[in-house]
Amino acid sequence: MEYKYISGISLPLPSKTVWEEGMLLQDIYPDSSFVSGSKNPQSMRMKPIVKNNFVYANYIFEDRFAGGPGLVHGGILSAALDDLMGYATVLHNRMCVTANLEVNFITPVPVEQEYELFAWVKDIDGKKISTESVIRTEENIHVESRALFIDLGENAFKHFAPEKNYP
Repeated sequence: MEYKYISGISLPLPSKTVWEEGMLLQDIYPDSSFVSGSKNPQSMRMKPIVKNNFVYANYIFEDRFAGGPGLVHGGILSAALDDLMGYATVLHNRMCVTANLEVNFITPVPVEQEYELFAWVKDIDGKKISTESVIRTEENIHVESRALFIDLGENAFKHFAPEKNYP
């Protein structure tokens, strides 16, 4: 597929990974994830899976996520892609936080329609993980995004505190 703002280059998954084709990723962060947390009552309840080295979700954005009349709010679209790109880093055995997020809104995303979301890792350079993602229908790419994630290392959870500055 040809992209306007991103490369579309995807790294293959590492040979040593616990993630397999079709695996549901939703419960990695069940309580905290706004996008996919199964135990978060405000969650979007997105159900990302592993599909062909990508993180994939098929999703209908409900009317409650509207910004302008009939259209999904850009912040919701950004949050969804950020979450899925975060899962893509996990597939590469990395626990990361977002350092930079760039979102290109190409065509409007109407609510109550079905979309496919894809996210993948483009490159790994030490602690820097470059990711890309899209929201699309069969006819159009609606949103393209890229992000830079920072790998927190083996003891990642010690960094998840509100008063803590990330490395």
